[in-house]
Amino acid sequence: MQIPVRLAGVERGATDPGTLAAVVVSTAVLAATPLLIPGLIASFDLGLGAAGLISGVQLGGFVLTSFLAGRIATASRRFFSFVVLLLASANLVSGLVTGFAPFLATRFAAGLALGAITWLAWAGVFGDSKKMSRIAVVGPITGVLATPLIGLAIDVASYRLVYVALAVLSLTPLVLPTTFDAVERATKERQSGGAPAAFALIGALGLLTMGGSAVFVFSGVIATNQLGLSPTAFALILSVNAAAGIPAARWSGRRPYAGLWFVLAGACAIAFTITTTAALGAVVLVVWGFSFWAGVPGAYELLSRRSLYPSQRAGDAQAVMAVGRVIGPLVGGSLASTGSNALLGLCAGGAMIAAGLITTSVELAPEGLSPQVCPGSSR
Repeated sequence: MQIPVRLAGVERGATDPGTLAAVVVSTAVLAATPLLIPGLIASFDLGLGAAGLISGVQLGGFVLTSFLAGRIATASRRFFSFVVLLLASANLVSGLVTGFAPFLATRFAAGLALGAITWLAWAGVFGDSKKMSRIAVVGPITGVLATPLIGLAIDVASYRLVYVALAVLSLTPLVLPTTFDAVERATKERQSGGAPAAFALIGALGLLTMGGSAVFVFSGVIATNQLGLSPTAFALILSVNAAAGIPAARWSGRRPYAGLWFVLAGACAIAFTITTTAALGAVVLVVWGFSFWAGVPGAYELLSRRSLYPSQRAGDAQAVMAVGRVIGPLVGGSLASTGSNALLGLCAGGAMIAAGLITTSVELAPEGLSPQVCPGSSR
């Protein structure tokens, strides 16, 4: 229960404590999914293809609200409280239901809340490299702290306890101060239009998350069956994976050639699916964590520079990345069901490498827009 409060103190100035705490909770919910998949497969007697629906449905809700929230919702304390309560309720019911269909419904509801929280957090800071770095670092910090606790809870109890604990944790943002002035300003600046390079970058980010999620959502299964790791051991590796991303995400200086980090992340996805050595698999995941967080903030900065309306592209980027995360587990489940993890890695890692090449080509192309003439840019 102290994690959101402490992080709010560390990162004060990036955004208000209440919203930051909600981002911490949301990150913990998303980080729990690959750890929970093996237990959910056993509990509901699922095949790998059906297991992919768990993440897919949750992220389907995320897509809807991350894309639509900035267009139809008003940033307010009432809206914030509603989505936080929705997330808490969905997590609680997820731990209580016994049927797979009702369980999927609760994960869709959770996804709706997660998407709205993400929009509230990013819309007001997009285009400001320092503030974006402070928001970005929440992901790996939360991963470091949350994944060992989640793995331990799964070992000693069950996935049900994890969802109940997440429900309680989800209520924390309601007791912290929250303001939405920056989000309201960003929303008022929305207009139609954009630069072609911006849409190419958004597509690349979608490819990145599609390939990454295709492998990562089944990383727990690969770690257990192929590498022989226990849930606790794998959770500790994921914690180190997240820790490796902290310095990469926290860096507030220039971030040239973000696409090359995506290429490295794609190579790691391929390597993880073909190795049979636990130590090598752990190293690959750590490098993957660093390269992902080294690349994404740089891609966001590049997107802000190449956009006519950066605040609008913030929501679009999050939505398309979420679409990638929806498609990824479905594609990954189909590939994994063939029995070939190598095929899964080759296809998913190839998509990530393609994302890196697209991002690099946009960065190397002549810049047709100057940040000074981008309405809505905070620079």
